[in-house]
Amino acid sequence: MIAKYFLISLTGVIILMLPFYGAAQDPTTVREYDKTFTTYPFSQPDPVANQAGIYPYFRFDGFTDKPVQKQWKVVALENDFIKVLIMPQIGGKIWTAIDKKNGKPFIYDNDVIKFRDIAMRGAWTSGGIEINYGIIGHTPGVATPVNYLTRKNADGSASCVISLLDLLTQTRWSLEIRLPRDKAYFITKSVWHNGTALYQPYYTWMNMAQKVSDSLEYIFPGTHHIFHDGKAYPWPYNQETHKRISVYGQNDFGGSKSYHVVGTYSKYFGAYWQKENFGMIHYAARQDKIGKKIFIWGLSKHGMIWEKILTDHAGQYTEMQSGRLYNQNNQRSIFSPFKQFYFMPYNTDTWKEYWYPFQNTDGVSIADLNGVINLKQKPGEATIFISPVSDINDTLKVLGTDGSLLFSKPVKLKPLQSFKQNVRLKKSVKIARVTLAGSVVNLLDSAARVLDRPVEPYPDFDWESAYGLYLRGAYEAGTRHYAKAEQYVRSSLEKIAYFMPALTAMAFLQYKNMNYDSAFYYARKALSVDTYDPAANYYYGLAALQLGKWYDAEDGFQMATLTPQFRVAAYTELSKMQLQKRKYKKAFGYAQDALAFNTENITALQLQYIAVRSMNDHQKEEVIKERILQLDPLNNFIRFEAYWEDKTAPNREKFTKLIRDELPQQTYLHLADWYMQLGLVREAAFVLETAPRKDDEISYWLAYLHRNDRHAKKWLDSADAGSPLFIFPFRPESFRVMQWAMKQTDNWKPEYYMALIDISTNHKTKALQLLEAMNPAVNFAPLYVTRARLRDSSDAGNILSDFSRAASLDKKDWRYGKYLTEFLLVRKQVAKALKTIGPYYKEDRDNYIAGMLYTRCLILNNQYTAAEKVLNNLHILPYEGATDGHRLYKQVKLMLALQLLQSGKYQAALRKVSEAREWPAHLGVGKPYPNMIKDSLENKIQDIIQGALQGRKPSGKAIDAIKSAVQ
Repeated sequence: MIAKYFLISLTGVIILMLPFYGAAQDPTTVREYDKTFTTYPFSQPDPVANQAGIYPYFRFDGFTDKPVQKQWKVVALENDFIKVLIMPQIGGKIWTAIDKKNGKPFIYDNDVIKFRDIAMRGAWTSGGIEINYGIIGHTPGVATPVNYLTRKNADGSASCVISLLDLLTQTRWSLEIRLPRDKAYFITKSVWHNGTALYQPYYTWMNMAQKVSDSLEYIFPGTHHIFHDGKAYPWPYNQETHKRISVYGQNDFGGSKSYHVVGTYSKYFGAYWQKENFGMIHYAARQDKIGKKIFIWGLSKHGMIWEKILTDHAGQYTEMQSGRLYNQNNQRSIFSPFKQFYFMPYNTDTWKEYWYPFQNTDGVSIADLNGVINLKQKPGEATIFISPVSDINDTLKVLGTDGSLLFSKPVKLKPLQSFKQNVRLKKSVKIARVTLAGSVVNLLDSAARVLDRPVEPYPDFDWESAYGLYLRGAYEAGTRHYAKAEQYVRSSLEKIAYFMPALTAMAFLQYKNMNYDSAFYYARKALSVDTYDPAANYYYGLAALQLGKWYDAEDGFQMATLTPQFRVAAYTELSKMQLQKRKYKKAFGYAQDALAFNTENITALQLQYIAVRSMNDHQKEEVIKERILQLDPLNNFIRFEAYWEDKTAPNREKFTKLIRDELPQQTYLHLADWYMQLGLVREAAFVLETAPRKDDEISYWLAYLHRNDRHAKKWLDSADAGSPLFIFPFRPESFRVMQWAMKQTDNWKPEYYMALIDISTNHKTKALQLLEAMNPAVNFAPLYVTRARLRDSSDAGNILSDFSRAASLDKKDWRYGKYLTEFLLVRKQVAKALKTIGPYYKEDRDNYIAGMLYTRCLILNNQYTAAEKVLNNLHILPYEGATDGHRLYKQVKLMLALQLLQSGKYQAALRKVSEAREWPAHLGVGKPYPNMIKDSLENKIQDIIQGALQGRKPSGKAIDAIKSAVQ
């Protein structure tokens, strides 16, 4: 019967495995080594407290085009099929992954480490897979060291585990990068824990770089793509340009692209280089990674300039990103269906992702953990391609639309062993499905996989209603814009005074800002409307606990356990309360209740460990320890507990040696803070005493923790004598520490640190009062900049005094001259501004930030020829989206053209207009596509000059109008 429908083509062939495949694979190897890379380093950390959303982090402002040779730590995972390189000192980035069969990287391999001003804190380098958890992309740790360990696993695989504490959210993430012994894929397993009592912003994306070419095809199943603002557009065709934008080379229009692809049920995405017949796949369970994004630098010179900015010889790259949410939203996304999601208190999220190469498939019909299968049909013939990443030993089956078996053949393949099978069919026969080892290419369900999820917003929603204003406030809170969130929530309550979501949101915001009386007030008010409201009960409990209302706190948390939304958090808080009372059995029981609803709640497991340790139940101790380390191999708490119970030098080393991130003091403070919340003062003090380096904040903490014994003065003296540079307190416990320290010492630093905490909790008036009361003899420049920024703009005299004082205290740091210059420009004191910034630029002509400000001052002082000379020699290394260099260049050229025009030097004026149309690469901005260039001013000046050449007198009024527009 089967012979009626097909003939096997004589050209059908299985490509034999290459010699490096053995009968059984060797275990995966893991090794650490130092490797020298050409490196363009970053420098100049900003010592002034950042008030622009990244506090308590600081920015880096120093970037260079002068390379050095620098050694970096590399971790290599390698099996018979692929090799994965990891850079633990650069955010734990997976630097590249190589298909060993043909020696090709299937993840972009940058030939240099070239840091540029791209990320939240500035420093960022392209290539590999960048790991992001926190609030927005290019998170604070992407360019600095993370904690890591390597290990061989019992199943023959090997792993590198990296981990970091995110200070913005106080959440901690861990990523295991595992390479199995017998697969041509590697696995990344994320464990992300919110160990705080409040919900946090939820953002996590893996950003994978890939090389580009015109033949690069994005394998992204979908019907639409959405932008950061939530607006939806068709995919894969652009209706305006009539181009297939899923092919890299057809994105030759507009600027940079961000395509969040949606609309089709799929578990994979990838890249396919058509000319090389080679590609890579990202695969994950759909609930693990819903988001699929493509980023493309614009294909005009405006975008392609970044090739040389970010690499030397590796060529341009694109990014393909996987996320937990549909898009990386911005403020306008609130008005779309794609709003902000929240990371609930004490929740742990875990998920896995798989990454692998494929080849010789002529495209992709389906990708899964067997590999890639592609089916190509034409009348009378079909071809099946397979690029496996796992061992396959099964029967390939081809079924028709009527369910009949059209073809079958035993197939035995090793990873990366390409397979091709031609199948002849009668012209009337159509294939419905191809199956192999559980993989299914189903041609009949493509329409069913198109999702009906709406991508357009509800058109009649009232954003000025109580609910609309609340939603806007909730979005701002979910992105850490708490002051703006409070404004919207207050407006919501002005519409409806007892609008429950707004009342509980206000309780959250007040608690976040340490206004515990107000938080209690709003939560209690909400309970007067609905005594069973879960959020109201939970925040009522949190606020009551801070106010010393113990039974009210228990009452609130116990009521909150009735509902799923806050059940885990409420039980966890109840467990913490019982530990404070040393009621260990109750604490263990409440933690167990929390774990019943989230078995991976690391905080609850740690609470249980403390409880059983206190009850000397060593058997349970070991069980809980193993569970914690299974989830979080780099868990600092477990290593410290081992040291606490057995204070030996080896245990101390085991605890401290794996804390090797950029800001280790914050890791020690985080753990000490956790013990403090449980009233375990001795443990908290011992954590900080173990820290290899004790900065000011740690010393003040230790003085506070020893406040009732003879060691307090030693630590207080140490803190008073220490350096305040890069000390940025933010924790509620630090508030209590500094509040105490202010009463114990005449030193100015506790007041300064308290002011920084007040700024971070939106108590700016109080912060200013503290700083204004400072001893005028304090010689610390960042303090004066911080104070100036807190002042009202009407207080110009004191602002000028503060900026001037900062500049006089630290004459070498150009930032203080910049702050003073910018303020002088605001006050229209352009001559003083030029005199202020000039020496900084002349001292260091590689400082393009000072150079741009100096140029701006020259322009404002009508010194256009001097400004032109500066720009001719300025080499700007821009941040993403920067256009300042070209804007200054155009302004100078056009003003010179107007001067020459008024002097009757028409040909020279024309040359300046022509120069204004250029886009010099050394100024950090490439030329966009012609339809994106706004050159109306050039055209107007050129028309006036042409008219003058023809005998028409230039209009002074027209020239003055153009001057105003240029300036």
